[in-house]
Amino acid sequence: MSKIRSAWEIALEKTENIEIDKSKLEKEENIRQARTLAGRYLNYDEEMTKERLVSSYREISGKEGVRDGVKATILQNLTLPSAPVLNDRFERVETLVSMISSDPAVMELTGQIIAFLKQYPEHQKQLVEQLKDRFAPALEQKSAELSRQYGQEIHLEAENDQEFMKLAQQQLDALRKQYETTLEDAKGKLEASL
Repeated sequence: MSKIRSAWEIALEKTENIEIDKSKLEKEENIRQARTLAGRYLNYDEEMTKERLVSSYREISGKEGVRDGVKATILQNLTLPSAPVLNDRFERVETLVSMISSDPAVMELTGQIIAFLKQYPEHQKQLVEQLKDRFAPALEQKSAELSRQYGQEIHLEAENDQEFMKLAQQQLDALRKQYETTLEDAKGKLEASL
C-alpha cells in the first residue's frame, strides 16, 4: 500500500534542491533602488533635489546594477511628448546621464535627442497648420455649397470636417512613426554609449 502524502510534503520535496542566488537578488534590489532614486528626481519629489540625488547616487554607485537602473530610467523617459514641454523634465534626464557618464560625446548625443524630442510637438503643430492651409479652399467650397443649399451662411471649420480629420490623423501618424524610428535609433546609440 502506498503512503498518502500531504500537499505540503510534496511541495517541500519539489523545493528542497532550489538554491537562492543571493548576488542576483542583491543586484535586482540595487537596480530597483537606483530606479526609485532616479524616478523620484524625475517626478519632482520635493525632497529629491539635484544635490540630494547626486549624493544619494554616490552612496550606492559602487554597487552592482545601480548604473543599469539609472540607465533604464533614462531610456524609459526619453519618449515623444504629446504636448510642448513646459517644464525641465528633459534637463533632469540630462542630469541623470551626466551622473553615469562624463563622456562629452554621450552628453552631446543626449542633448541632440532632447532637442529632437522638444521639436516634435512644434512639428505636429506646423503639420496641422499646413494641412489647414491646403484644405482651406475645399472647406470654402463646401461652405459655399451648403450655404446655397440651406439658404443661410454656413462656415465650416477644419476640425469639424471628417475628411480633414482623417487626412490630418494619417499625416500625424506618419510623422509620429518617423520620429519614433529616429528616436529608437538614437536611444540605441545612447544605450550602447552609456
